[in-house]
Amino acid sequence: MSPESIKSHALEACRQVAALLDRKAPPVEAEGFKRWLLGVSTRVADAAKEGGFLGFGGTRVSEQETAALKEIAAALGVTPGADALAPSGGTRER
Repeated sequence: MSPESIKSHALEACRQVAALLDRKAPPVEAEGFKRWLLGVSTRVADAAKEGGFLGFGGTRVSEQETAALKEIAAALGVTPGADALAPSGGTRER
């Protein structure tokens, strides 16, 4: 499978999960679970720096990862707050 195919399948799975939650769960719980999924995605993107040398410098969340997080949020039907896409030094909760 190509990386683009994997991405397409993952985003489709997010859309299917969002649709299932919207049908089966109370709205508050559906929204909470979707936001939890986005939070997990954000923590994965934030897990390691890219670039830099020997742990110095580098970027916590790359532009590609930020774009992917926005696509995941759209697939889940949630609007990420500014803190949802912030690196671990930001204001989002852990």
